[in-house]
Amino acid sequence: MHRNWNGKNVDLALLTTRIGDFFKVKDFEAVKGEIPTGYQIFAENSPHYKMNGYVSVTVEGKPDDFIVEFKLCTDKKKPAFPHSVLLESMILGGYFVSRRLKSEESLLMLEKDFWRHVENAVLQLGNSAKNSAHLSE
Repeated sequence: MHRNWNGKNVDLALLTTRIGDFFKVKDFEAVKGEIPTGYQIFAENSPHYKMNGYVSVTVEGKPDDFIVEFKLCTDKKKPAFPHSVLLESMILGGYFVSRRLKSEESLLMLEKDFWRHVENAVLQLGNSAKNSAHLSE
């Protein structure tokens, strides 16, 4: 999922730092870096959110027109189970179904908390970017 903001004049490096702080507070193992189009954060292994995979967050654009993208990435090395949910629940008592549902529930909770944090950060950081047009006048 992604969201777009226009006319906020937000310092994107500072926004990325605030997003990284969100993951630190939630006890994720997170890595932040700069990419050619903006910034990216990878986060995984939080005791608060049990998920199958890791989260990728990308911040791209300009201070007055930017996008924040949030997505769950799964480990491609782990094979998906090709059998049906009914068979799975009959044989294993629903263990994997239960785990998958808990992972999806955690992801929904994380996503809700994440977007609330980002919205607040964007509000607080409004007009935090230096406007080069005003500097040259």
